[in-house]
Amino acid sequence: MIVLIILFPLFVLAGVDAEFGAYSDFIWRGTTFTEHRPAVQGEFDYEEQNGFYIGSFVSNAEFSDEGLHQYSKVTSEIDVTFGKRWIFPTIEMQFFYSKFYFPGAGVFDTDEWNLQIKHHHVNFEFSLMDDYFGYHSRYTYLRIGYDWSYNNSMDGALFAGFNYFDRAKGSIRSRDGFQTLDGAGNNDYIDVYFVNRKILENQSWIELAANWTNRNEYTVESNVISKDPAKDFVIIMAYVLPFTL
Repeated sequence: MIVLIILFPLFVLAGVDAEFGAYSDFIWRGTTFTEHRPAVQGEFDYEEQNGFYIGSFVSNAEFSDEGLHQYSKVTSEIDVTFGKRWIFPTIEMQFFYSKFYFPGAGVFDTDEWNLQIKHHHVNFEFSLMDDYFGYHSRYTYLRIGYDWSYNNSMDGALFAGFNYFDRAKGSIRSRDGFQTLDGAGNNDYIDVYFVNRKILENQSWIELAANWTNRNEYTVESNVISKDPAKDFVIIMAYVLPFTL
């Protein structure tokens, strides 16, 4: 029901750009949102003539956090985005607000403000979150990248991001009294993403990507916290089909 309410305004608008994608893993800034399992995703974007746009993103997801008790089981993600794009002779820029929803696990719901700038082949991204997916920690993300074309039907890109948390160890935010679990949370980390894309005759494309991160992840068992390196190198394969509604 939530999905229908969010997507209905997009479907009734003419000229909605959409994508359907199948991915071997759902990686977001070095973090898997499906426990390294496949994901099926949809994206919808409507833009009016002055560059203002509204978008939505839907995906299966699979992660949990024992420190958040019964509110920690995630099975899906729904994002809603409102933004503005500017296109100049040598620069493209967009600024947007996104709301991340996790049905049935609202403790992870998060707001994000994001600025992206592209100059020729150089990409820059700056993002802010006041709370990071259930943590009492302000989160800043900086990413720089470079994209290129091998030929008319194949291109590539390389991105490097820095994830900064103003509380290095963070604290767990829970809905049962906003209790905290001392010592849990993320330390600062970096992520590197390299992707190649081959465009097919029907304008769909296939992707082969590699992701590396030095992020640590933690587990909680009987209120005892253990931190271990995350799976630092992941290969992602994808097929994406764009279309217009």
